[in-house]
Amino acid sequence: MTIPIVVKELYTIICQGDLSDELDGRLTLLPNVDEILNSLYEIDDEYISLLMLASLYGHDNVVRIILSQSTNVENLVELTGRVYDAYQSPISSATALWCACNEGHYALARTLIEIGKASVDHGPGNPLLIDAVINNRLDTIQFLVENNYVDIDRTQQNDHRKYNSLMLSACDGQTEIVTYLLEKGAKIDQQTPITYETALGCAAIGGHSDIVKLLYSAGASTNLRNHIDETPLILALKSDRLHITEYLIDITINELSVEELELIASSMILSTEYNISMNQAQRTSMINLIRQIFQITKERNYPESVMVPIKAYNHQQECQTIEEFDQIQNDPDRLYIEALLIRERILMSKKDKELRAPLLERGEEFLNQGDFESCLHLWEHTFHLYQNMGYETSLDRFVWVFCKMLIANVPIPPQLFIQICLLTFEPSEQDNNLLGLRNALYLVAIAAMILKQPILTEQERQSIYQWIYDLCRQQPATQLILTYGNHWINVDAVDLLDGNTALHIISQSDKLDALSIIELLINAGAHLDCLNKHNKTAFDYAKTIEMQTLLQKQQTPSLLKCLCARHIVTQQLQYESIWPAKTRLNTFIYLHGCIAKDIKFINEHSN
Repeated sequence: MTIPIVVKELYTIICQGDLSDELDGRLTLLPNVDEILNSLYEIDDEYISLLMLASLYGHDNVVRIILSQSTNVENLVELTGRVYDAYQSPISSATALWCACNEGHYALARTLIEIGKASVDHGPGNPLLIDAVINNRLDTIQFLVENNYVDIDRTQQNDHRKYNSLMLSACDGQTEIVTYLLEKGAKIDQQTPITYETALGCAAIGGHSDIVKLLYSAGASTNLRNHIDETPLILALKSDRLHITEYLIDITINELSVEELELIASSMILSTEYNISMNQAQRTSMINLIRQIFQITKERNYPESVMVPIKAYNHQQECQTIEEFDQIQNDPDRLYIEALLIRERILMSKKDKELRAPLLERGEEFLNQGDFESCLHLWEHTFHLYQNMGYETSLDRFVWVFCKMLIANVPIPPQLFIQICLLTFEPSEQDNNLLGLRNALYLVAIAAMILKQPILTEQERQSIYQWIYDLCRQQPATQLILTYGNHWINVDAVDLLDGNTALHIISQSDKLDALSIIELLINAGAHLDCLNKHNKTAFDYAKTIEMQTLLQKQQTPSLLKCLCARHIVTQQLQYESIWPAKTRLNTFIYLHGCIAKDIKFINEHSN
């Protein structure tokens, strides 16, 4: 917009700091002074108000005059525009107070706060204190804190993290700001409201060892946990901050339980950084920790707990002495197994989901190496672990592995295949009905391929047949067909004798599962108003009140297409010549009243 001449004149006066003492008089004579003061003007590619302009130039006397001339000071001081910061980056939603602080005009900023009642919580995206931390402006932080304009602990980011000034400065590695905030009494162990993060945890993740040490020296707790039960030590470990991990272990080793230390050591092994590509410093740190663990278990008379050797772990057992560990420390694969054994011993009793991820990752590594059998054994063990912990299971991964083996022309060991197939009868798979049914069907298809293998023994062949037989006995045949055959099965197909659909037939049944089969057919898209040879629907044959209620409920209101089909039949409208005879539309119309006249047609169109 074009800037009025009067505004240009005011702009010049304000920039010069009202040297001729004429600003107050000029503003008093303006009939639309509020409109001018509350407007933004484009000046040098910035969108600013006259108050923001005075704040940028640091003219406190001009700011006082503008505030005195406004009839709505509250609105004026919170007006936002767009300016450039010291790095020539555009800043949107900047207030006059932000402009003053950004330029270091703190006497003027005090005027805006104390006379203009400007809000210190209204910054470009965050409160001014948080904004100052982000921009590493210790001077602005000191101004806000020492004048008691802000609460160090309660002022938070506006985003989801909700960090306060101490957490944010710890996260960004701003040692000078952290030191200042601690001197001013910042609550060192305050946690975020949702994720329970602390300043020490933030510094640990960021790898800022000087701040970690500073916070610990000031009394920060190393035991506080976030919302997923992680201490600063665990956070440092997961973030690959070796120097901080070692420091936190050293200062907390007497407070940690043996199990906590063991989990830390196993995490160091499982991490890619600490396994195959482990450098010397990382290796030394891991070995030193494990030696300390063995020493502590000896001093505390910690009881041995050794698992029975199983195929999934290559029949290996946990090391019981440092000498046993020394024999495996240079073997990455054996180290990985050691870590898995430790984690299973500790996490299994806690029903901790964290147990599963490394097992799945290890299985995928076996797949990449073409070691399908090791993968299957490990994932079968993982299946049982998850089931024993009460979590949902799935056979998806096994189906995937078998398919990869077939594609790669790798023979599937029959005994191992049967072992996996028998998992379909496990309790956790029975709870997962549709998914379990789908995977069972996939395994049957794979079984058909395995049965073609010439190396199959008669006993193995019979075992596969027995599993399929048991599966068919256990799974409802109707559900199996409708779930996985609905792409090629016509649920409205009719019989030759009476023109009955499956829905007609089951409605006449007095079997215990008749009602559930009716529901399955309806859910699969069966039409309830199909008329048989005797012009009767399934509802007309329903044997029980429950059947009648279900069918009537599903049939009300009637579908428009069904009403139209019946109207065509009732009125004997000629439509055969409009479209080809063998179409779904013709079949649909016949199902709504024509079967009694010509049952042969339907059977031709139901195949």
